[in-house]
Amino acid sequence: MKKHTLIPLLALLFCGSFLHAENAIDGLTPKMMLIQARSMFPQEHIDVAGTLETAEARGQNAVVRPYTLTLDWRAGNPEATCKIFKEDDPTPLQHAHLTRANGKTTLALTGSDGKVIEDVRLNTPVGDSDLTWVDLTFNYLWWNDVRQLSEEELTSRNLKARQGGRNCVVLEVLPPESVTGLHTILLWIDISTGYLVQTEQTDAHGRAVRRMWVQRIGREEGRWVPREFRIQRDGMRRVTKLCISTIRSASFSVKEN
Repeated sequence: MKKHTLIPLLALLFCGSFLHAENAIDGLTPKMMLIQARSMFPQEHIDVAGTLETAEARGQNAVVRPYTLTLDWRAGNPEATCKIFKEDDPTPLQHAHLTRANGKTTLALTGSDGKVIEDVRLNTPVGDSDLTWVDLTFNYLWWNDVRQLSEEELTSRNLKARQGGRNCVVLEVLPPESVTGLHTILLWIDISTGYLVQTEQTDAHGRAVRRMWVQRIGREEGRWVPREFRIQRDGMRRVTKLCISTIRSASFSVKEN
């Protein structure tokens, strides 16, 4: 899998809404590091809209799906809602609602006919893409089974702690319940700021099977705004693009020209 220049994912996805808080995490326990990263999650209601595009190399055989995403982490039970559409069709192909309560995550998915889709999990792909629901919701920030990889483990697994020009600690978090196809998530946390820099999904052998990175950003009203994320599975030529056209909150609004 190719390496890419990486920018703190949370900072970009949410328009830098938490850039006022930077705290070194050196010396904290792995659980406290995770709590620190989670504390930087914006507490405001956010609405996002754009397109989800999956294509073979060089844009061949592209499938484009408009989407809307609402994130609300303010309440006692964080929740997220996502709708995937066909172009020029207001009826959602898929309507997903994720809620976290009492340490348990519930994901409900319905189709265009309004019927519940069975056998849905956090690792279920979003629409026709390689993006998953755990990518969209950062649900792993609430997982309690977390540990820090040692230097020896990083070396044996051919992992580098420094990513995107930042010195990081690498945490490994396990889902609270077994999820088919999702063994662990690796998190690169910037030591000096506590920002989440990179995530990777791994298989049972500790190998990276999927990675998400920021491809294009812009600066709007003094904030860094994401315009495009890319997701690619290891060994596959096709690439999924998560493009953002609008972001709105009570204090911020961006629309692509």
